[in-house]
Amino acid sequence: MAQNILTAVGGQKNVQSLIHCSTRLRFVLKDEKSINDDQVKAIDGVLSVARAGGQYQVVVGTNVTDVYDDILKIGNLGIDDPSLQNALTEKKKITPASIFNGIIKAITGTIAPVIPIMAGAGMGKVLLLVLTLTGLISDKSQTYILLNLIFDTGFFFLPGFVGFSAAKIFGANQYLGAFVGLATLHPAWTALVAAKAPINFLGANVSLVSYSAQIIPALLSVWLMSYVEKWVKKITPQSIAVFFEPMMVMLITLPLTFVVIGPAGNLVSEGVANASLWMYNNVGWLAIPVLAALYPWLVSMGVHKALSPISIMLVAQQGFDPIIRVVALCSNISQAAASLAVGLKTKNKKLRSLALSSSITAYLGGITEPALYGVNLKLKKPMYGAMIGAASAGVVAGLLKMKAFIYVTPGLLSLPMWLSKTENYIPQAIATLLISSIVTFVATWIIGFDDQPDSIKVAEQPNSVENLSNQNVSSGSTVSLNTPVPLMVPVSGKVHPLADVNDPTFSSGIMGKGIAIDPNSDQIVSPVNGKIVATFETGHAIGIDDTENGIQLLIHIGIDTVSLKGKYFENLVTKGDAVTVGQPLIHFSPAKIKEAGLDPVVMLIVTNSDHFNNVQPQPIADAAIGQTAIMVQ
Repeated sequence: MAQNILTAVGGQKNVQSLIHCSTRLRFVLKDEKSINDDQVKAIDGVLSVARAGGQYQVVVGTNVTDVYDDILKIGNLGIDDPSLQNALTEKKKITPASIFNGIIKAITGTIAPVIPIMAGAGMGKVLLLVLTLTGLISDKSQTYILLNLIFDTGFFFLPGFVGFSAAKIFGANQYLGAFVGLATLHPAWTALVAAKAPINFLGANVSLVSYSAQIIPALLSVWLMSYVEKWVKKITPQSIAVFFEPMMVMLITLPLTFVVIGPAGNLVSEGVANASLWMYNNVGWLAIPVLAALYPWLVSMGVHKALSPISIMLVAQQGFDPIIRVVALCSNISQAAASLAVGLKTKNKKLRSLALSSSITAYLGGITEPALYGVNLKLKKPMYGAMIGAASAGVVAGLLKMKAFIYVTPGLLSLPMWLSKTENYIPQAIATLLISSIVTFVATWIIGFDDQPDSIKVAEQPNSVENLSNQNVSSGSTVSLNTPVPLMVPVSGKVHPLADVNDPTFSSGIMGKGIAIDPNSDQIVSPVNGKIVATFETGHAIGIDDTENGIQLLIHIGIDTVSLKGKYFENLVTKGDAVTVGQPLIHFSPAKIKEAGLDPVVMLIVTNSDHFNNVQPQPIADAAIGQTAIMVQ
């Protein structure tokens, strides 16, 4: 799966940077326009794709960490890879849209890798709170002090984590990025802030700001540092670079951070927090339902992480978040309920299994991407039910003035996030959860959806079919051949329509028009005079160009035979070879393929069918080498 995804996004050479969040891979690509979204979506295990904030996002679900790790290994990608240090160095035309995308990319790209730390530390704080409220441990005990220290680390040193993560996004040294963030947390500085002792630097007053648990000051400081570092590298002789470059970066960046950038970032943080509180106090009953209804669309675009700094700032500065986490609760539960309704109503066994399991994931952990992409967004109509339910719950949550005291993803398992030592909003959270569930379920059931045919097939991985189609199909208008061109039978056997093939990738015609043959021989021959344009290590497919007539062909052997990894296949030609009609191309074993439990059906497809007036399969039942299989005109 990792190999297929890396190939589909253009390979290692096209990857500038890669990070991941809880369910999706977030690529920054050198050339995003050349990527075929349908090709990526067809990969077994990929739920969907999104293009937002300068990122190409591949949604794979909760196993994203494993896929991410394998992509790093396969593509030899790492933080020291020069290809990952140039994410923002290319000169591009500056437009309002590019500025907005750049800001969103910086925020989401920085926050996403840090979310697991905050989520783990947050749930640890929830656990500690429950233990103290139930009397299992005392908040005066040494055990409590040590555990509290451990979990507080995730928030206290947040500027260091943000600095490290942001440096990767801005193409700077990640360890210097962490250094900049951690400098604002030095014990000497925190002591000055606590003592409120005035301080100046070269005559300039330095604002006494507490940077613990702050995001924006660190993000802005590392952004500045990235430019300082590039300038210092240009002027530094190589002989002294090892110490002079980092020293100059520190000497320039940190004073500017303490004197200008940090205080400015703190003002932005306070402004956002104050605006959120004003909204909560004055129009929360309206703002929360509107945001709750829109939130899944932000998730679908992958920009919901841009709201995370607001939530984190509110929890850090005010001790609670009355907006973003509340909105997320309404939206998460509505996605779960819509998926549950689909699972109970559909007659499609595979869809039922996916919908019910996705619903459980969303209910328990608040991870909604499997439900969103695999079920609700795919079927479209359940999204309307989810929006109605989320908005209804948002009205109630806004009127109840709910507060979340910990930054975690809202779900059943994280209900203690609505509890503090002095306030308890768990009953309100449960009420909101029930309203979101009931209204969404009923609305989805009534609105209904277009149920899918009961099929157990999943589209084959695109390291064969989709890649070949994407590479071979050239642009251009429909052409008419002066003389009909015959395509000969590539293998003897029983012929049946392509629509009968048990794989929607082929039967739907999306790959092009053609025929299917149940083979009774073990050799594939060329149907035209032409050139081999694609071969595969697995040997189960081959691409041919009839260069004289512009016809592009795919011969694909079997369904899911890519899983055999070349076993029972032998390529007799290589890419670039010129071939003639009847020339042997591939040797294979239909009997062995059947023994492996797979279908050995052979498909001959004109992948650029839409470029011709007519691609007509011939009326033959039993094909033999030398016969005409398809006429192209």
